Amino acid sequence: MRGPINLGIFVDDLGIGGTQNWLTLLVPALAARGFAVRIYSMRAISHPEILDRLVPHARIEIIGESRLWAGTGLFRLANELRSWPAHVVQTALPTSDMIGRSLARLCGVPAIFSTIRGRNVDKPNWQKWLDRRTAHLARAIVFNDREAVPFAIRHEGVRANQVVYIPNGVAITTAHRPAGEVRAELRTPPDATVIATVARLHPSKGQHHLLQAFRRVRERIPEAVLWLVGDGECRPALERDTRRLDIADAVRFAGMRRDVRDILDAIDLFALPSLWEGMPNALMEAMAAGQPVVASDIDAIRELVIDGETGWMVKPGDADDLAQTLISSLSDRRRAADIGLAGMCHIRQHFSLDGMADAYAALYRAGLEQQPQRLEAPVR
Repeated sequence: MRGPINLGIFVDDLGIGGTQNWLTLLVPALAARGFAVRIYSMRAISHPEILDRLVPHARIEIIGESRLWAGTGLFRLANELRSWPAHVVQTALPTSDMIGRSLARLCGVPAIFSTIRGRNVDKPNWQKWLDRRTAHLARAIVFNDREAVPFAIRHEGVRANQVVYIPNGVAITTAHRPAGEVRAELRTPPDATVIATVARLHPSKGQHHLLQAFRRVRERIPEAVLWLVGDGECRPALERDTRRLDIADAVRFAGMRRDVRDILDAIDLFALPSLWEGMPNALMEAMAAGQPVVASDIDAIRELVIDGETGWMVKPGDADDLAQTLISSLSDRRRAADIGLAGMCHIRQHFSLDGMADAYAALYRAGLEQQPQRLEAPVR
C-alpha cells in the first residue's frame, strides 16, 4: 500500500523487561521505514526510560486495568482501531494477546500478528486456555527462540503454519563514560575483577545461584566484585543471601540503570545464569560490546553462545558448574579477550538491529498484501 502503514502495538505494560526493551529497538527502526506506530499499554505501568525511548517515535496510550475491565478502555481501543485506522496490529505478552487479537479481528484490522518471546513455562493454565482460543486470530506468530515453538504448539494454540522466526537484533553503541568513573560510582577499586549480570531480579534469572557461585569465586579471586544490575521482587531475598554467604562487602546492587553500555565497558566478565529465557537482550548487548560471557545452556541462548568459541555455557541451576567456569574464564585473560572478540563478531554479523527491523517490516507488508506467509524471515 502507498503511504504510511498504521501499526498498532498491544503490550501488557511499559515497565522494564525484555519485551519492552525489544520495543524500544524495533519501534524507532519501523518508524524510519514508513510505519506510523501507536502503542497501547493494557496496564498503567510504565518506566521513564522506556517512555523516553518510545515517545519520539510512537503515540502511546496507557489504558489501565480499571478502564479496560470496566469496558471504557475496550470501547476506546475499538474506536481507535476503526477510526485511525490500524492496518496492522502486533500483540506482545499474554493479556495484550487475548485483547489485541480479539479486538483487531472484531474491528476488521487487515493483518494481525502476535509474538511469543520464550517458553512460557510459568504461564497459568487459564491463560493458556485463552491463548488456545485466540491464537488462530493471528495471521502469524513470531518467535525469537526456536526452542519455544514446540511448547507453544502444545500448550498455547499455535499452529505450525503460523510460525515465523525472527531473532532479536541489537543496537551497536559505544560507552560515554570512562570505566574508572563507573567503577568509582559503584564503589569498586580500579584493580578489582568485576563480574556483572544485567537482568530483572527474578527467580527465572538465576541470581541466587550466581551468588552461591560467586562465594567460591572469591575464595580463588579475593579481589572479585559482583555487580547485580537491575531490580525486582527478589532483591530483598538476594540481599539476605549476600549476608548469609558472607559476600555482602563484594556485591553491588546497582538497581535500574540508563547507562548499561557504560557498565559493560567497566567489567571483566558478564554472567547470565538464567533458568529459562527467550533471546536475552542484555546478553546480546554484552557480546556486542566485546565482553566475554558465561551463560546457561538453555533456549535461545544456544543460538548466541557457542561454548568455548563465543562464550561459555553452564548447566542451569548448577552453582558449582557456574563457579568453576567463572574461575577458569577469569584465569586466562588473553583467551577471555579472544572469546569476547569472537562473540562480538558473531552478534554483529547475525543479529543486527537492521536485520530484525527489515524482517518485521517485510512480514507486515506481506500480511497486507495477502501473500503466502514465509515460515522464516530472511534476517541472516
